Amino acid sequence: MMRWSRIFSLLFVAVVLAKLALPGTVTAGYEIEPGKYSSEVHDLTGERYDFEKNILWDLPLWAVLPYVMLTFFPVCFFPGEFVYFLFLTFGYRRVTQRTILDDDLRRDLYRQIAAYPGIETGELNELTGVSRSRLRYHLAMLAREGKVATVCHRGRYGHFARNQRHTAFEQRIQIVLREEISQVMLGRLLESMEVDRNDLSERLGISGRIASDRMREFKGDGIVVTERDGRFVRYRLSEAAREFFDRHPEALRLPGHPGTESYPAEMGREISSG
Repeated sequence: MMRWSRIFSLLFVAVVLAKLALPGTVTAGYEIEPGKYSSEVHDLTGERYDFEKNILWDLPLWAVLPYVMLTFFPVCFFPGEFVYFLFLTFGYRRVTQRTILDDDLRRDLYRQIAAYPGIETGELNELTGVSRSRLRYHLAMLAREGKVATVCHRGRYGHFARNQRHTAFEQRIQIVLREEISQVMLGRLLESMEVDRNDLSERLGISGRIASDRMREFKGDGIVVTERDGRFVRYRLSEAAREFFDRHPEALRLPGHPGTESYPAEMGREISSG
């Protein structure tokens, strides 16, 4: 009589071969791209497609049989499940939207981003004291699970917590305020009803060209409005900007740099849920 261990080995080999022969997991179905373009799904080239999903019964018999076998013979498991079991055995863990903040570093990053909307990666690097590569890894994890979003404005990248609702204008002004010189200039405008280039240059110790260039950018962002007075151009905060500072007076203060917190040295052995 053939031993059960040999039967199990044969069944396992059969399942592995069947898995390799199939184009994908049977229970997941297939997605077919028709030639007709649609506005619902985008690929990396910018072209648009609509997807159709085939149900199990539309598959050929050779593709259905492994599914039936795995349904009635639970001892035959997919190699992927076996590998996942090994991962768990050696300390790996699955990262999901519910567990994404279980990691100390990710939880602290999320707290910093929520406290300082528009904060940049360099600031997060100084606040946490971790390497850039590790920081980018955990930021990507937070973004993938829908916890944070990264917005680019004029070549600067600001991070925002997704549970906080910011308009496009608020995102722009919060990213602009991450730079100290912009904070000082907008703070001066907040103190005075209007100023000119010479006033900014003398009070802030910057060249007139820098003052004009920054004010031109602020005007394009809707933060500043201008008014010509003879040969001079006077600047003042827009109504939207003043309303923003009325609601968020803390926005004109850069975050402090407390003592570096201690995090585990290893990046962590994790399994993506997706």
